[in-house]
Amino acid sequence: MSTPVPVPPAPSAALVAASPFLKVLLADLKVAINTTLIGDPLQIGLRAGPAFGILLNQMILMEPALLGAESGALATDLGGKIDGVIAKLP
Repeated sequence: MSTPVPVPPAPSAALVAASPFLKVLLADLKVAINTTLIGDPLQIGLRAGPAFGILLNQMILMEPALLGAESGALATDLGGKIDGVIAKLP
């Protein structure tokens, strides 16, 4: 008797739409952390503010594109659900 191989669930449409943006933001976070920690330890306080200010600005610049992708995924999901309700009506 063989054991069944679990099948991972399909990711949500919202996660798929946000995935490229999340990857970019995680890379930007990595850069901010590396910028803050590499170099003279006595200057960490001087580098942290600008590094994380740049990170916040990068997040703000990505917001319109992320919202556009998410709204497209939401519209597709809602459209499918509405079509399902319509199909059930007599």
